[in-house]
Amino acid sequence: MFGLKQTGGKTWSARLSIPRDRWQDVGEAFGTKSGIKQDLVMSLQTRDKNEAIQRRGAALEALRSQVNEKLAESGKPPLEGDWKPRTVTERAVNDALFAKQQIEDASAAYSPAKNADGSVDEYVPTNEQEHLRHVLTEQAEDVSQGLDDAEGAEYLATFMDTLDGIATPLGPLVDRWLASESKQVSNGLIARHRRVLSMFGEFLHHDSDMAGKPAHGQCEAILKAFPVQKVDKRLARRFREWVQERKASNTVNSYLSSLRTFWTWVVDAGEAESNPWSGMSGGLKKLAKREAKVRGAKRPFTEAELLALLTGEPNSRHLSQMIREVFRLGLLTGARQNELCSLTVDRVVVPVRQHAPKPAEGGSDGPEELWGIKVTEDVGKTENAVRTIPLHPLVRPIIERRLAAALATGEKDAPLFPECPPGGEDNKRGWTFSKHFLRYRKAVLGDDGKGTDFHSTRRCFATFMETALAHGATACTATVHDRLIGHTSSRLAANTYAAKQFDWSLYEAAILGMVDKGVPESVRAALSASEEVRE
Repeated sequence: MFGLKQTGGKTWSARLSIPRDRWQDVGEAFGTKSGIKQDLVMSLQTRDKNEAIQRRGAALEALRSQVNEKLAESGKPPLEGDWKPRTVTERAVNDALFAKQQIEDASAAYSPAKNADGSVDEYVPTNEQEHLRHVLTEQAEDVSQGLDDAEGAEYLATFMDTLDGIATPLGPLVDRWLASESKQVSNGLIARHRRVLSMFGEFLHHDSDMAGKPAHGQCEAILKAFPVQKVDKRLARRFREWVQERKASNTVNSYLSSLRTFWTWVVDAGEAESNPWSGMSGGLKKLAKREAKVRGAKRPFTEAELLALLTGEPNSRHLSQMIREVFRLGLLTGARQNELCSLTVDRVVVPVRQHAPKPAEGGSDGPEELWGIKVTEDVGKTENAVRTIPLHPLVRPIIERRLAAALATGEKDAPLFPECPPGGEDNKRGWTFSKHFLRYRKAVLGDDGKGTDFHSTRRCFATFMETALAHGATACTATVHDRLIGHTSSRLAANTYAAKQFDWSLYEAAILGMVDKGVPESVRAALSASEEVRE
């Protein structure tokens, strides 16, 4: 039975189970020899099962308090984490959800309490679930009586509605979900989830025919008080239609994705039978494609645009060099802007033989090996983004200068682009560069640059690779291209059976062949001229 344990002497005890992810924390707090602690037990001093059930709630709460005190003494968060109920409603929902779980985990087998003569009283619980529900409801009534009249009535009504699955406010569920998501996804995605939920609250205000524009904070209050049971397919469809009048199709799709993810969690938590947002995105991709044609589809830079950006002068004087250099690296490495801006001393690969003594006059140790830059797991967008990219001689001087300056600081792992401090919702170094490059691109290309952004350098890299392959650069295969740009290959043989890492010389040949046979001659000249001017 949930939270109960019977000893060999038939005496009942309350048993508080510690979540698996907190075993070590609790073990350290209690100083156990094994370093972990899986549960705590307290004797209920009775052999009667029904009496043990009545005493269980208070005993479990006492055990939980004992654990939290020990955790606090050792500087660790309590068992429930950082979340705390902030209102009477949240407290009632939290208590009811916990009670609901206890009841569901209890036995539904027929086991009535009998009188001394063996008879069973009418209207007396006939199984553990019924008995536990009666006990927990009485506990809720006791809590409500300890509050003032208005709060007590609100607490008890919310508790019972939640326990019965009639009207569970969204607020506590949203808080629990966001707390869970924040351990798995980026801050940027959490921020998007919050924006979507706020927009859904604004819709609920509009859908309820409330007059005027909602006041600051009102949308959040409306959302948090809204019962999860009232969100059905009809309401979900009305939200989609309402938000489509205000946002582009891609944005609508992302909003629906956030709500679908939240409701998947709600269903898994047992607070909803189905997900009303499933299938609600149908047709949005086609609409997004039509809208993209009007706006201008994302594309690579043209040759004329590349020449304009390579020869232009950014108006951010103290950042102009950084903007020009990151742009050039992007063109010839295919790396993302944050991957480049996050480069540090230990992410630069210098061939070992370049540190060795030079061969005697007339001797040769073969062609010069290319330098490289590493994209590590903490920076890469996906698992496939972790890679090492060779540096073409046209952009290697950029890294050489940056590496020398970084080493001169004496810092163990100094950044190569200190002008790009971490920023934005996800605290990324590419955040600063992104803002300044956007201004530079608009200043140079104006409206003619529609459909381009820094990611267009990756599109150019892909175009250069394909062009070079068509012109005889045999190393620029689709699989090598995927490895260099950090994508999963679409072919099963390459994705599943081929080696995850090829010989470095193959990547070198691909980069050299790409520039030689895939980059327009005018662009190569502009890249070369910029380094000659600097020297």
